[in-house]
Amino acid sequence: MVFVLSDPTRHADPEAAGLQVTPSYAPVRRLDSGALAAVEVQLRGPADGPLATAEALRVAARTMSEKRHLDRLKWSVAQSRPVRNVPALVAMDLESVESLDVPDSEGLRRDIVVITEESLTANPSRTLRAVADARRSGKVVAVDEVGSRPQSLALLPLVEPDVIILAARLLAHRADTDTARTAHAVAAQVERTGALVIADGVDSELCRRRALGLGATYGLGALYPAVDTPEQLDEEGIDPFPPAPVRSVRPEEARTPFAIASVGRRPVHSLKRLLVAMSTNLEKQAGAAGPETIVLGTFQYARHFGERTRARWQYMADRIAYAGVYGVGLGHYAEAGIHHAPLDPDDQLVEEWNVVVLGPHFACVLSAVDLHRGTADLDREFDYVVSYDRDTVVRCARSIMDRFTTT
Repeated sequence: MVFVLSDPTRHADPEAAGLQVTPSYAPVRRLDSGALAAVEVQLRGPADGPLATAEALRVAARTMSEKRHLDRLKWSVAQSRPVRNVPALVAMDLESVESLDVPDSEGLRRDIVVITEESLTANPSRTLRAVADARRSGKVVAVDEVGSRPQSLALLPLVEPDVIILAARLLAHRADTDTARTAHAVAAQVERTGALVIADGVDSELCRRRALGLGATYGLGALYPAVDTPEQLDEEGIDPFPPAPVRSVRPEEARTPFAIASVGRRPVHSLKRLLVAMSTNLEKQAGAAGPETIVLGTFQYARHFGERTRARWQYMADRIAYAGVYGVGLGHYAEAGIHHAPLDPDDQLVEEWNVVVLGPHFACVLSAVDLHRGTADLDREFDYVVSYDRDTVVRCARSIMDRFTTT
């Protein structure tokens, strides 16, 4: 399927082949005052068809592997018919960003890079690097559909988005346990980073009140109808998005978790048997930390990820958002909720034993380096450090995930 842009100000090209899509401009308003804060540029299919909404068209484009084409069309609309006085937001997938030329001479934020949990779990190295590249070029990074699945909440500490877009489903029903977990996780992230919160699905006055209760400042939905041209926007009350928080672009973490976590901490000497007990205890805490939790483990070699350890990790994987294990001899595959990835035998990470737990409200890293002393397996000697400092744990998690991509 090819998407062809239909300009409402011009006659359609009779020779154009493909699905005709029409641009619209959806206001993003402050939930308290109704003031216009931004405008999202959207594309919709034929009004009388199944792709009449922006969401339906987006899903269809992704299913047909045409999302990049759709994003380019959307960006061309934003460039050719800019919105005055407020930022024009163009939500696009990570894969679309590299092919776009995004000059911003007016200083308005015109593009939001939307990260999904699928992109991170499928290709963590590429995703984290693309986030850094997007920030270097002045783009705004968002996580969409937050609260739709635990994985979306697990993304927040790794990506540190400038904008958090709450899933529409959160406003469609009365608050429940999942809604409460989302509210807590988002509140924690906003407190740490100052991210802006937009609620999608603000389709009624009731939804607006629910969005405010979730901590959102801005809303997007049927309560604020989209228009066909920027000139139709009511600009009497304007309160544009504040400037995005200034975030330093983190350098690529070439170091290992032990090198990161041991700075300012004195390593403790221990035998492997204590590390096994400590790791098991930490895994239990991770399983109880909530479904938004990420747990990463490096086991040096595949033989160290034995049946008993595998059983513990499978039990834990059923209760958290993402469980990843890494070691020489492991392959690229997922089994029983556990994502496996190989280690290069020459990687310094082979010398380490790491367990990293990262959730909205709990963070810990246990990192040990092999001293290559001791004969019996449980008597092998290590130096280890433990840290509960969130920034340290996030950096350790990135240093592991940054190494791995799919084949």
